[in-house]
Amino acid sequence: MDNRLFSQLAQWAQVQPEGPALQDEQGLVYWGELLSEVDQLATRLQHEAGDRIALLADNSRHWVLADLAAMKTGCVLVPVPLFFSDEQRANLIARAGIDTLITLDQDELRIQRIDAPATALHPETAKITFTSGTTGAPKGVCLSIEQQLQVALSLADALGELNIQRHLCLLPLATLLENVAGVYAALLMGACIQLPSLSSLGWQGSSDLDIHRLIGALNRYCPDSLITLPQVLSGLTAASEQGQAIPPLKFMAVGGARVGSSLMYRAHAQKLPAYEGYGLSECASVVSLNTPRHNRIGSAGRALPHNQLQVNDAGELIIEGNLMLGYLGEPAHAGSYATGDLVRIDGQGYLHVDGRRRNIIINSYGRNLSPEWVESGLLAIPGVEEAVLFGDDRPHNAALIYAPRQADAKLQQQIDRLNAELPDYARVGRWARIAEPLRHTDQFYTRNGRPRRSAIAEHFANTLDALYASEFC
Repeated sequence: MDNRLFSQLAQWAQVQPEGPALQDEQGLVYWGELLSEVDQLATRLQHEAGDRIALLADNSRHWVLADLAAMKTGCVLVPVPLFFSDEQRANLIARAGIDTLITLDQDELRIQRIDAPATALHPETAKITFTSGTTGAPKGVCLSIEQQLQVALSLADALGELNIQRHLCLLPLATLLENVAGVYAALLMGACIQLPSLSSLGWQGSSDLDIHRLIGALNRYCPDSLITLPQVLSGLTAASEQGQAIPPLKFMAVGGARVGSSLMYRAHAQKLPAYEGYGLSECASVVSLNTPRHNRIGSAGRALPHNQLQVNDAGELIIEGNLMLGYLGEPAHAGSYATGDLVRIDGQGYLHVDGRRRNIIINSYGRNLSPEWVESGLLAIPGVEEAVLFGDDRPHNAALIYAPRQADAKLQQQIDRLNAELPDYARVGRWARIAEPLRHTDQFYTRNGRPRRSAIAEHFANTLDALYASEFC
């Protein structure tokens, strides 16, 4: 299948045939051979794969080649996040009707046919991206090729004047943001995509990062751009303030969760070119973005030109434009999209995100979860009478627990067992006891038994701050 991306790749192959296009720890793919590599893998897919491919692999040049080859052949690609639990992976395979699994072993792609019943897909579906999951069964967002490329083209246009030559993929490629805003946009700009393994960058799971190892990788690769998360930016800023050398970059996009203005000012003081954006899988990733030319700290930037943003009477952001085909297994999407985010749009068109209408925790690594999911597990522990989970804009979750008849050691053992059944972003990192039950007053619980989270967080602010006191900042 031909599209604007492959046309641009062909042009770059003529302009810089000996320049590197994809680079990982095992090898290079040069611009002059990129399309040939894609065609060879596409031919292999036609003979060995089915129509719906699950790609479960670490970041590498092979991941990008598989993505482009699936696009070329018209196969539906479903990237599988490495941090998904076994249960979540099985759910993904069944719901998407996967017939082929691609993995990476010893620097080679392995193609395995599997038997899963076919399921209905929205017409033009080329990729299904699964969110980190507000519950144990994440939603699948169905996207066309054009919807993904529309975002990449807008970004390439917005950032073209920066002359980005090297983009380092810091996030997992299974993350739509890195896949579209990182890989596709950088390829359109003729940049080399640097694809070290996630562990070599310091990642352990989805929400644990060795910041010093990351800095070492940055100094080895010397990228011009990368996409990062608030907690990672916080760690890089703190390290720079302490005198650690971080190579100069041209652009650092920061997304996944809200970024505090104070952190952005600190980052800029350390010459870290960090720019906040806002995006949704339902909009094929990036919706708005600050850039060096148009930047307002404290905002999530201006809308990309293919999006139209409105605010309804309740203060909720409504988006029209580049919207998903629909959720997997649900009716096709029609009309505008209500985001659930409470926002303001100022007179210059900058988007300010103030909060969320829905009760969802988004941690500082951009992972989403419903607190009730984890709280239900905590409340199932013998002796636990109340449990309230927190973690918004934090690197891990913390819980306040009322369990007057349960000893600390025994309770920790039970929490460890619960954590072992959860994906890492949903686990309880730390917890603290509360001395008295909260349910007896409307101050902390609604009459139908739902915790008033803001009131509880405010009342126990010192306790929660102590639980997070040792995180890197």
